[in-house]
Amino acid sequence: MADLSFPLDKPLSSLEMKTRLLQFNEKLHAVRKWKDPQADKAIHLLVKDNIGVSGFPTSAGSYALKDLELPDAFCIQRLRRNPKIDIFGKTHLTELAGFVTSNVLPYGYSELGGFGRNPHGNCPCGGSSAGSAIAVAAGFCDAALGTETRGSLMIPGFRNGVFSFKPTRGLISRSGIIPLSSSFDAPGVLARNPEIMKKVILTMVGVDLEDDQSFELTKTESNPSRKRIICCVNRSLGEMELLQTELRPFLAQLKLNGFEITFVDLPDVSFDYKTISSADIRSDMAEFLQRFGSDNEPRSFEELVERYRERPNAHLYGMERLEDALAMPQIQKSDLKKLVQENVAKARDLINSILDRYDGDFVGFLNFVDWFSIGGGPSCTLPVSFETKPPISIMLGSRVGNDLALLNIVQEFSEIAKATQYTEN
Repeated sequence: MADLSFPLDKPLSSLEMKTRLLQFNEKLHAVRKWKDPQADKAIHLLVKDNIGVSGFPTSAGSYALKDLELPDAFCIQRLRRNPKIDIFGKTHLTELAGFVTSNVLPYGYSELGGFGRNPHGNCPCGGSSAGSAIAVAAGFCDAALGTETRGSLMIPGFRNGVFSFKPTRGLISRSGIIPLSSSFDAPGVLARNPEIMKKVILTMVGVDLEDDQSFELTKTESNPSRKRIICCVNRSLGEMELLQTELRPFLAQLKLNGFEITFVDLPDVSFDYKTISSADIRSDMAEFLQRFGSDNEPRSFEELVERYRERPNAHLYGMERLEDALAMPQIQKSDLKKLVQENVAKARDLINSILDRYDGDFVGFLNFVDWFSIGGGPSCTLPVSFETKPPISIMLGSRVGNDLALLNIVQEFSEIAKATQYTEN
């Protein structure tokens, strides 16, 4: 496939967005429904199709929910307060945020949207916020909302070479979003540049009494106290070689700008994600459907699974994740709560121990790790080397609540990456 990406540092008008949508959306399968972007707005925003936006259906990519009408999610209500932001459409996603089958998760597949196509060429687009990442990379919008339960913002950010940010869980409300796991779900943003990403994130911040993890952001600005990055390297994947070749110019520029990089081996750690998310979706989806579903939608998780069973020809790639969740023995609420607390604490302790041991504020990676999805701390991806298609990205994460410092370091890293690119050319 030809390269259909749009340079992240090139100006992009609303007219050009419309033109590119008309030309390329049918090839890329990124956007489900949209209206003309408004020329007088500063930020043109698309929204993942599991987030409620009045005037658009919200399906989570599922035929069973294709006509579901939701009111504005809490985060959308916050965005509408900003007259400079134009919400003009919905993006495709991996079906049910990846909870139907893992067989096609890297390709963003849903029955309603088909396979997402990476605008940079013949490589996976990632899931589940695939459509949002593709739309940003293809120049269909300035930014797009996504959600992450375990990698659904970070992985598409990596694969499509765009900026992505998952805030500390609870910083942005999950109310009005089709749930996968109330233990781990978090909305976030994919964007063309860190400035837009930061503006959208901070506009959505606000305490929501309906979200039991919601909390108030007490600081308006935060900068890192130390310029030390702890880089966790998986040597078995050849990451050290990548650091010494393609990423060597970027690392050199970091050092010239006063950053100290400490390399450590990536710890091997696992969490009880499948058990927790399978228990969560049964109760969370039932509660959500009972509240928002109509006569056309299933009203329980069991009924949702049955709708899938009734249409086997529409799900040629399987539905094992749904079946596994339904077959899993029920867990008492108290036992589930304890298991969640143990896993969250395990992830947070791991992150904090690395940062404390090496006296750093941020930890970096060359591939996705799920520590921040489970522990709830902020994480991001950002492209740093532009010699390949898609660009090579890194992932950064920090302690719970250190969102503003992480957003600021992304802006600084982005400027250094640009300087590296110009120096190399």
